[in-house]
Amino acid sequence: MSQSTQLTKPKRSHLFLMKVVLGVVVLIFIGMIAANIFKGIGIGKYMASLPETANPVTAMKVEAKQWTPVIETTGLVRPNQGAMLSAQVSGTVSQVLVQSGQNVKKGDLLVELDSSVEKANLKASEAKLSSTRQTYQRYAALYKTNSVSQQELDNAKASYDALLADIEALKSTIERRQIVAPFDGNAGIVKVNVGQYVTTGTEIVRVEDTSLMKVDFSIAQNDLERLFVGQKVTATADARLGETFAAKITAMEPAISSSTGLIDLQATFDAEDGRKLLSGMFTRLRIALPTENNQIVIPQVAVSYNMYGESAYVLTALSDEDKEKLVGNDKFPHKDKMDKVYRAKQITVFTKDRQGIYAQMKGDDIKVGDMIVTGGQQNLSNGSLVIVADKEGVGTQQPAKKTNL
Repeated sequence: MSQSTQLTKPKRSHLFLMKVVLGVVVLIFIGMIAANIFKGIGIGKYMASLPETANPVTAMKVEAKQWTPVIETTGLVRPNQGAMLSAQVSGTVSQVLVQSGQNVKKGDLLVELDSSVEKANLKASEAKLSSTRQTYQRYAALYKTNSVSQQELDNAKASYDALLADIEALKSTIERRQIVAPFDGNAGIVKVNVGQYVTTGTEIVRVEDTSLMKVDFSIAQNDLERLFVGQKVTATADARLGETFAAKITAMEPAISSSTGLIDLQATFDAEDGRKLLSGMFTRLRIALPTENNQIVIPQVAVSYNMYGESAYVLTALSDEDKEKLVGNDKFPHKDKMDKVYRAKQITVFTKDRQGIYAQMKGDDIKVGDMIVTGGQQNLSNGSLVIVADKEGVGTQQPAKKTNL
């Protein structure tokens, strides 16, 4: 036997061994695939024999309700009248006759600047007034008898008129040095002291008439046709948590603001409510619009939101086939509560308005008498089997405004 024949035999036996091993691997692989297929078929048959799972949910029946639309905005409280009194001229404070927080009447002298020079000049001018007037009267009498010329009479009258003007100017200067209350109201914190030198524009004291408190606010011009003078407004303030304040629209700006495109309005609070507010307070306002009857109103928790829009689940009664299938299955755990088992149907809804925990719906996707899911939607899909729990869903009732905590 040649050397080449001896080398060929081992190579052939090695190739045959590799084919056998490869065949065994393929058979094992096919066996594993077949085992998984049979396992899946077995699991499917087992799952098919199990009853359909009923997901627990909370639900409520839709009823027709009244709905009062509102316009929500914000505003700032202001007094009936209010002003920061300031110095009209420079000078030294000679008297402070008002105390911080004092009630004042219109015309009351509050603060006076030193005006001794002006008062002295006024006395000197008033002392000259009598003789100057007599001189003018004497010249007027002599002119009638042609004893004096027209020029002499005019000079006498001019001197008399000039002296009267000087007296009035001195009186006005003295008055400008007196800070008086422009109206009845409450004085704020006095910001000057006796002996202090103040310049023109220095703030002295704020006076506010709080007999009626008002609130200034703005709304979009698209809502203008729904507003009118006398319309009710409800306000809340962060500084008065848990309280609401009643007001009515009392004035509307006759023009739209060119800078904002909004229309400015003013509402006046009831006298009793107004006493609890301070000017400058930030408030949230709700303007009540005419009430609408027979509206579909549901809790907002019943509406699900996603990138495609809004949806809700409506419960539908089981078909006869479903009932027979579930009742005939010994493993179905809710056979004694079949009156509470439903199918959940997912529908598209459209929200018209929202207030608090409630939403007003538009369209006829939800009707009066429908049962809607208010809790447990996260476990549902269209057509899911559900069982209604004997309790109210969370977020379906307006929480109490007052608690004992």
